[in-house]
Amino acid sequence: MVYDVIVSGLGPAGCALLKGLEGSGLKVLALEKEEFPRRKPCAGGLTLKAYKEIKLLFPEVDRVIRVASKELELYYFNKEVSISFPSHFVYLTDRAELDNFLFNSVLSLDFKVHTGEALLGAEYEGDLIKVSSTKDSYKCRVLISAEGVNSKLSSLFKVKRELGFTYEADLECSWNEKVLIDFSKFKWGYYWLFPKGDFITVGVGEFKDRELFKRLKGLLNELNRKHGLKGKVISERGYPIPAGRRENDVYRERVLFLGDAGGLVDPLTGEGIYYAVKSGLIAGNFIKEAFNKGDFSLLSGYKKEVNEEFGKEFYWARMVGRLFFPLRGINFRLLEKSKELSLLAGKLLSGEISYKRGFFEYAKRAPRALIGI
Repeated sequence: MVYDVIVSGLGPAGCALLKGLEGSGLKVLALEKEEFPRRKPCAGGLTLKAYKEIKLLFPEVDRVIRVASKELELYYFNKEVSISFPSHFVYLTDRAELDNFLFNSVLSLDFKVHTGEALLGAEYEGDLIKVSSTKDSYKCRVLISAEGVNSKLSSLFKVKRELGFTYEADLECSWNEKVLIDFSKFKWGYYWLFPKGDFITVGVGEFKDRELFKRLKGLLNELNRKHGLKGKVISERGYPIPAGRRENDVYRERVLFLGDAGGLVDPLTGEGIYYAVKSGLIAGNFIKEAFNKGDFSLLSGYKKEVNEEFGKEFYWARMVGRLFFPLRGINFRLLEKSKELSLLAGKLLSGEISYKRGFFEYAKRAPRALIGI
């Protein structure tokens, strides 16, 4: 049997793709190397825009929201800024629970789903693509990589991605509903604390300082002590994380790369769930158009739209980073003194406003705030 589409990976990107292909009549096979529920290293934070996107597709997502936070604490060495939002700015999940929810939400769709089956390779055979797995081999017309940062297909097709690294842990620890971010001791990264009800997720991530990559675990322990955190370690793990760019390498002939597999991650915050879900929907639209018109060259439009929609935002995220990280001392003094600027910073982190808008609004208001320091 020849499938119209084979998708490898059933995290947020793969599940969003399947949801987008619902009712298309296409013959689809989905492969997932793990069994659900599965452990997934991830901070588990849904920005406001990510939460809204997922809720449109999967209205019952609130079942797996553990904490919806209105409080944010920002640190830079001895400086501290507390921000209270009028409404929730981030929604916190356990990725094992979120992914299990998404997976079960697409099981009822009219597609074949194989779990516990990892993709091993792919090669072109004329107008088809032959896919080999740990259990069998298949043929398809269109192949989708939604496998995450360690994508086999991204490696096979030499997808160009810029990688940083993170180290995180889940701790049995009592905490309030505040999110904590500490920018101390990083070149382009931060420490995070996300409350999850009966446990917390803490982690550190860095994009630029390669020497720091080697000692992230030690830095995590150091910052845990700084913030008085103690508790049994439930799980801990380090993993790479891509940083999105103005031009993202997300397409080969009839092969599309979604989410982390294509490097589609916010290069400032490291948030990737929104881009995973959105790229799945964009890919689904191009797949349906290609099959409806019988023209697979249309699939190349996926790359153009991704770079148009995400690339500009990634560019401006880097511009904001260039404004923020080298001048953290001054910026924190501004945030301490100006409630207007601190709320603006929070809106940027939550995805409520675009980086371009935030960059120019911050640049416009900062001089006035500086006069008052």
